Amino acid sequence: MKLFLASVLGLFYWASASAAPDSPAVPTSAIRGEVIINRLAAPWESQQVQEPCILTNPKDPTRLVMFYSGVPAANRRLCFIGKAWALKSDPFTWHQDEQNPVFSPGESGWDAGSIRLDAVLYIAEEDAYYIYYSGTINSTQDRIGLAICPAGADGYTAITASAIHRVGAAPVLAPESAAPYFENMASQAAVWREWNQTTKQWDWFMYYSYRGKNGTLPGLRLATSTDGKQWTRHFNEKDPRGMGHIFPSTPDAYYEWHQITKIGDTYVLTIEVGIEKGKRWRPVVAVSKHPATGWQQLDVDTVLQTKWAGLYRDDTIYHVATPAFYEFGGRWYLYVQACPLPANRNYIDGHWDMWCVACDRVIPTLPGHTALHIPGVPLP
Repeated sequence: MKLFLASVLGLFYWASASAAPDSPAVPTSAIRGEVIINRLAAPWESQQVQEPCILTNPKDPTRLVMFYSGVPAANRRLCFIGKAWALKSDPFTWHQDEQNPVFSPGESGWDAGSIRLDAVLYIAEEDAYYIYYSGTINSTQDRIGLAICPAGADGYTAITASAIHRVGAAPVLAPESAAPYFENMASQAAVWREWNQTTKQWDWFMYYSYRGKNGTLPGLRLATSTDGKQWTRHFNEKDPRGMGHIFPSTPDAYYEWHQITKIGDTYVLTIEVGIEKGKRWRPVVAVSKHPATGWQQLDVDTVLQTKWAGLYRDDTIYHVATPAFYEFGGRWYLYVQACPLPANRNYIDGHWDMWCVACDRVIPTLPGHTALHIPGVPLP
């Protein structure tokens, strides 16, 4: 019944968002966007659902596996991680697991206060999922941890609370208070790995948010690893603002959850950015030809949701966050959490559902870099 309700509500959001009151009629085929996980489907996610980490099921290429976070309205200091599945042929229809959540704050230790999902990788040589998450003993996530779960026979059923095990008793990346970092929090890690043909080993890259001397979530920094467990920080001396960021960030903006992927020969970071200290959260994109260097941010309005003609409305997707691009069956989709404009205009009090938006418009990024599919109708 819950899944049916979520599906119906998703269709309602799509239809109602297609034409705002007192506006010209817009064909429903203009931009397809639907709520795919409704926060009211279960108490553990009743305030917001977020961080869509989607993988092709390693044991069944016709299916998708999603890890995601949920926050209960009854206690907004808590956060849990659940799972869902979908057919790759229908990436708008997701089936949440009745046993959710599958990963919770620790009973004791550094992540006993709260957790939040960062990134999930399938490691074929271990036949396991690496689950990176941010955690804290208090209420604001300030460390990055790693948990590992065997994929199991079908790639999905074995993802259970009893099968997910934390790696060690300490986070894999804690804030560095010493110069030049001056961090008091490190969180929201996007993790990428690729095979190095020269060294015959895997290179791992972590792009993380932080808080410290430079302010609150002022930009992204880099750490690298050879095993995904031991990480080394890097401070970009070429950052013109002197913050060690991988690209110059926009002043007075918050840089938080983000996704790393590779499209053609171009690495793409999709980041939730709160311009003017969270006045308007939106997806922001940065691109590079190398995972460690050369990153450049595109204009912050490139994927702004108010440009999603026929779909955008203040009372459905005023704020958009935790963005992630995925390609299934030759088509691109943007998965996000979104909320209406709260009555008090404070995004923290928003009620966030998870959306999927079709990306049928192709735009250039930077010279020599691949084009990007974003929400919108195809250009003539």
